[in-house]
Amino acid sequence: MLTIDADAHVIECEKTWDYLEGSDKRYRPVAIAVDMPTGKTQNFWIIGGRLIGGRDNIGQDTARESREMANIDSRLKHMDEIGTGVQVLYPTLFLRPVTDNPRIELALCRSYNRWMADIWSKAKERLRWAVQLPLLTMDKALDELRWSHGNGACAVFMRGIETNHTLHDPYFFSLYEEASRLNMPIGIHSGIGNFTVNDMLGGEPFRVAKLIVIGGFHAMILNGIPEKFPKLRIGAIEVAAQWVPYLVHDLNLRFPKLEGKEARPDVLSGSNQLFVACQTDDDLPYVLKYAGENCLMIGSDYGHADNASELLALAKLKENGEIDPKVIDKILYHNPAKFYGLDAD
Repeated sequence: MLTIDADAHVIECEKTWDYLEGSDKRYRPVAIAVDMPTGKTQNFWIIGGRLIGGRDNIGQDTARESREMANIDSRLKHMDEIGTGVQVLYPTLFLRPVTDNPRIELALCRSYNRWMADIWSKAKERLRWAVQLPLLTMDKALDELRWSHGNGACAVFMRGIETNHTLHDPYFFSLYEEASRLNMPIGIHSGIGNFTVNDMLGGEPFRVAKLIVIGGFHAMILNGIPEKFPKLRIGAIEVAAQWVPYLVHDLNLRFPKLEGKEARPDVLSGSNQLFVACQTDDDLPYVLKYAGENCLMIGSDYGHADNASELLALAKLKENGEIDPKVIDKILYHNPAKFYGLDAD
């Protein structure tokens, strides 16, 4: 059966910024290597006068030409080798706050998205992508969303906090409305989009990248975003799934305290809007009791070198024998196809 990698990555490179046009070229990120006092060399981008990380989260089990998309055929060949039919591509640089300058943000998002569209045009059936929106300027973000929809994007990339807004803030309602109309889900990916919170917590990955996303997903459900936007699909990406039972229990403690709400033990298992990308080291039989068989997806984190990276995740899930094969088929194909709207293509 065709498998869908619900969370793969590209590594931004010089090519990413070749799509900057006109006066926007002055905002081109500059790659720099810094010799640290520890004796190690760290790699950064200089963006708007800031050193921005993200250039060292590289999985050495992938070829540079594949992870930077310099050779699409090489990427596709590697996907064949690891048993992946389709990858949904997320960014690397933008997993952290990059700029608080709206003009720079717009320029970089446009360039990144056109790079991704160019990649998609060379393998339309196998390489889909999540659009990076300039959320500091919502009207421009909506324009970019509409453009991306016609150029291979199948999701909206968001982080646990965006700019100065939580994900259930009415600021995003026009985005959710338009994403619903375009049949594009919100992929809340491990990461953070706020300098203050990131710096306050020392950039520590578990707190700023993982827990922020879980909290944002919880808050969207608690504050009724699925009910306000009944056609909007929302996914928690690259934060594993071991927390799902806790989330379900906590929501059911809080729902009865809200006007018009009641306990819903099936808040995930009974939903056709909420999805979670799991990992093979999750206790999946236990998680499935709370998530149900129509909620979970899985991703490889292709291209990265962090704790979520597991290139053979899809194959491993098939082989471990802990789960009913029909449920595995849902996790590997049917659920991500539904989440990303690929079953409608």
